[in-house]
Amino acid sequence: MAKTIQAYFSTENDAESAKASLQSLSVDQDTVEAIPEDTDMTPIVPVAGSTNSGGGTFNFTEVVSPKHDRDSALSDKKHLTHVLHFSVKEEEYDRAIQVIKDHNGHMDKKDF
Repeated sequence: MAKTIQAYFSTENDAESAKASLQSLSVDQDTVEAIPEDTDMTPIVPVAGSTNSGGGTFNFTEVVSPKHDRDSALSDKKHLTHVLHFSVKEEEYDRAIQVIKDHNGHMDKKDF
């Protein structure tokens, strides 16, 4: 069964680079699009800190309630400009997440 994934990136180049790296997997329907300005980015978190991808030191509380200025935390998410949509076979999901992580991607926290 295939899983549909949306990954968010700071630049179109990052999104396209991740898309190219995903070609080694069984990926379908892969597209890169600009993120509409009115998109709610509240649930989007860095993949580097996901428990599924097994990496890094990540404090989820820091994303939800950062110690630094809340406005700057929100503006950081506004720097995400492009989204990569794709479907991948369930058995290759972890490898796809690693590709997104390697390209500094972000995903909706509910998708982990």
